Amino acid sequence: MNNYHFDLQTDMRGTGCCKWDKAGAQYPFPFSVADTDFRPPVEIEEAIIQKVRQGNLAYGIYPPAFHKAIKSWYERRYGTKLASKWIRNSPGLIVSAKLIMEAVTRVGENVLVMPPVYFNFREIVEKNGRNLVESPLILAQGHYRIDFEDLEQKARDPRTTMMILCNPHNPIGYCWPKEELAQIAEICSRHGVFVLSDEAHADIVYNGAKHTVFLDSCEAAKDNCACINAPGKAFNINGLYVSYAIIPNERIRTAYDNAYENHHFDFSLLGAEALIAAYEYGARYVDELDEYIEGNMRYLDEFLKTNLPKIRMVPPNATYLAWLDFRDCGMNSQKADLFLKSAGLVLNRGDLYGAHGDGFMRFNVACSRTVLEQALEALKNHPSHL
Repeated sequence: MNNYHFDLQTDMRGTGCCKWDKAGAQYPFPFSVADTDFRPPVEIEEAIIQKVRQGNLAYGIYPPAFHKAIKSWYERRYGTKLASKWIRNSPGLIVSAKLIMEAVTRVGENVLVMPPVYFNFREIVEKNGRNLVESPLILAQGHYRIDFEDLEQKARDPRTTMMILCNPHNPIGYCWPKEELAQIAEICSRHGVFVLSDEAHADIVYNGAKHTVFLDSCEAAKDNCACINAPGKAFNINGLYVSYAIIPNERIRTAYDNAYENHHFDFSLLGAEALIAAYEYGARYVDELDEYIEGNMRYLDEFLKTNLPKIRMVPPNATYLAWLDFRDCGMNSQKADLFLKSAGLVLNRGDLYGAHGDGFMRFNVACSRTVLEQALEALKNHPSHL
């Protein structure tokens, strides 16, 4: 029996929600911003209310339960044992990524990524004077794989000092197997390339997948990586700006601390309380969320095959992001975007994730089944048949 009712769509219009009061103000079906439409567990709401009722929202210190909650969650969910001293707080995942990049690279050096990949990686690399180097994923027979030969060639360049890995991968919705993560770790360790593993979607896995924390992939990873994560994606609390970095390497931790202090960052008292409540009480919520997302993905795939077979979905096993291929429709991402908007749907253009994403669109299915059904019916009944 399910405790949480994800079929109950939360009406977010008029609440200042980026998804529903921006794109959703113009189009009835916004599926772009990587939030869910689901209400967080009541324990998170109660933790925030209790903190507010204390009457003190001044500068604070991180509660000891913050590190304890993260450590407990990692051991229970992933079988990973963390040391408290490895954990560093951050006001956001992209902030963490930028700080780690500052800690381990210098202006003019190369940062390696595997496109199509989260577009903010390009932003933080290029805006901070580093060079983005791409080792594109290979799409064959409907599935993506890593080109390890190309990856090693790019890592071998002495100017390449860091790799940003999406684990699970956004936008293709894939949870990398442990053996492939180990191969990445060994290549990067061999060539002195530090790995930053963005694990924001770690809790959203299904279809038999199991998330592997990158530092657990092999011995080569432990001293040559940092993992960043947050409860925002799974619990729909991105607006509280609470995240953290896990850095086993003491030298890199010190450099991270220096970069953090240089920017004079602080933290959110309410965000810290929300994380503690999420990780203490949210296990069943995440289990049921994953089951619901899997069902939405299955519904989307079956609907497309039956009604719009020229649009193909890359089979996902992680995230709530479906990666749709419009190339058989004769469309690049720009044309697909216009077509979808004319039917009332807003997705993310695939070319935002690199040139190898052109002709694709990213579809966030973290909504009620009813909304998904209505949107797909609108697409099917669009006058311009595919």
